[in-house]
Amino acid sequence: MKTHSKEQIEATANAIKDHFIPKNAEAKNFSFHFTIPPSSNYRVDYEKDAKGNWNLIAYEADSKV
Repeated sequence: MKTHSKEQIEATANAIKDHFIPKNAEAKNFSFHFTIPPSSNYRVDYEKDAKGNWNLIAYEADSKV
């Protein structure tokens, strides 16, 4: 499995995060899994800041996807 840079992972996650934002306006965090082809799997965690913006707070390679 190729290792991607933090910038590549963050850019990819930010590009698709809107599809995973919780519908519940009270939610403060969420996570999701995604793949960077051909076979690099990641899990990312987002948290809502005081202004209501979603920020990437953590990521990890995920072999369970």
